[in-house]
Amino acid sequence: MPLQGITYPVRVEVNHPYLIVQNMKRTDSLFHIYDITNNELKHVFGVMGQGPDEFGGPWLFHTLFSDFVIGDVIKNFVYKFSVTKDGSPTLKDVKQPKYINGVDNAAFINDSLYVVDAMYLDPSLYLLTLNDELPRKKRKYRNAAIMDYIADPSFGRVYANENRIALCYGYKKQIDFMDIDLNIIKKLKFKFSAPPSKINAENGRDIKVSYTFGYFGKQYLYVLFIGASWREYRDLSFRGAFLEVFDLDGNPVVRYRLDGLSPMHFAIDEETFTLYGARDDGNPEDNLLVYKLKGLS
Repeated sequence: MPLQGITYPVRVEVNHPYLIVQNMKRTDSLFHIYDITNNELKHVFGVMGQGPDEFGGPWLFHTLFSDFVIGDVIKNFVYKFSVTKDGSPTLKDVKQPKYINGVDNAAFINDSLYVVDAMYLDPSLYLLTLNDELPRKKRKYRNAAIMDYIADPSFGRVYANENRIALCYGYKKQIDFMDIDLNIIKKLKFKFSAPPSKINAENGRDIKVSYTFGYFGKQYLYVLFIGASWREYRDLSFRGAFLEVFDLDGNPVVRYRLDGLSPMHFAIDEETFTLYGARDDGNPEDNLLVYKLKGLS
């Protein structure tokens, strides 16, 4: 999908029939809104800065709300926008999380409740609302002795919708499905090469990677599976990967081979079952990847 204007997409979100694209390498026109019925650019907004109407550290969230959500990890604010019929953004609400680390990397369950990986603070998932100063519940899933969470063989990424939370592991082919109170519903474990006990800068590029990035829609969990080391993956002529789809109870639904470049961050339009993703190599800088997911309904 060709993009209009100078842009380098890093995050995308679907708000049907609109697509919101967050740009990297820019201090102005941070966000572009496209009409995905004709790929027309409708509106550009957002300036980096410390002023009252500027973003210090913007991050476009994946949510299933009727609006779209941008967090500011520097100013510690959460902004909710609607999209008008002509494709323009309208600010509807601004909230400030009381948790000291804000909502950085949060997966929203509803307007207030979210789950987040505590990463460098705690080897656990935290469940909070925007009004909580401390987590209301924790679920430990990593080794407390490993401070660098990416170097932990149990490293994972968390996703959520209004009914489920999913933890997808980066070095193990495993997904934990939980309810929205962090109680385990199902643990999916597939045969896969076990990661070494120690992961560091010397061996990191040679360890087989399992799940990378995902998206939790209303109907399905979509997650990218690499199945190769980063060194092998970068050497492939087309960097093929798989998109695995699961229902809300953790049952496998379909597995697609992406016979082309793989996205990094991506979003799914579940009205048309179309994937929109930022290219993992960012080259060229004015394109998105688009895949039609046939067979889903």
